[in-house]
Amino acid sequence: MSKTILLAVDTTSHTTAAADMARDLAAATGDRVVVLHVHEFAVGRFGRIQVDCADDEGEKVVAEIVDRLTGVGVDARADIRKTPVGHIARTIAGVADEFDVRMIVLGSGSAHDVPRLPFGSVSLRLLHTATTPVLIVPKSLVPVPEPAVTVPVGATS
Repeated sequence: MSKTILLAVDTTSHTTAAADMARDLAAATGDRVVVLHVHEFAVGRFGRIQVDCADDEGEKVVAEIVDRLTGVGVDARADIRKTPVGHIARTIAGVADEFDVRMIVLGSGSAHDVPRLPFGSVSLRLLHTATTPVLIVPKSLVPVPEPAVTVPVGATS
C-alpha cells in the first residue's frame, strides 16, 4: 500500500469538506493526494455527450483543489478520467487500485441516509465495490451542540 490518498471530487459544494479532510489527513501522515474527477459520458444517436458537468468545469475544480493543497505543503496531483454513464464508482475504485491508495475520500451530497432509487449514489456504490477503505465526508463538519441541561431552582445536583 502506497502513501497515497485518493480524493474523488465532483463539481458540487460538498467537495470542499472532503478536500479539507484529505488535506488534514495528508498533512498529518505525509501522504500524497491524487485529486480525481471522473467525467461521465452518454452515447446516443447524436454521438457522445458529457453529462456530468460543463466542459472544463471538472478540470477547473481539480486544479483549484490541487493548488490549495500544494499551497499548504501537501504533495498533490490531478487526474481526470472518463467513463460511461453509471460507472463513476467503478472507475474511482479502479483508479484506487491502480495507485494502490491507502484510502478514498469523497464528499457526501445526500442530506439523508436513504439512497436515491433506482440508481443510488456514487458513495454508496463505492462502499460496496472498493477494495480499500472509503471515507465519506459530510457536507459540513459543524459540531452538533450538546443539549442544554436544566436544573430546577432550589434543586441540588
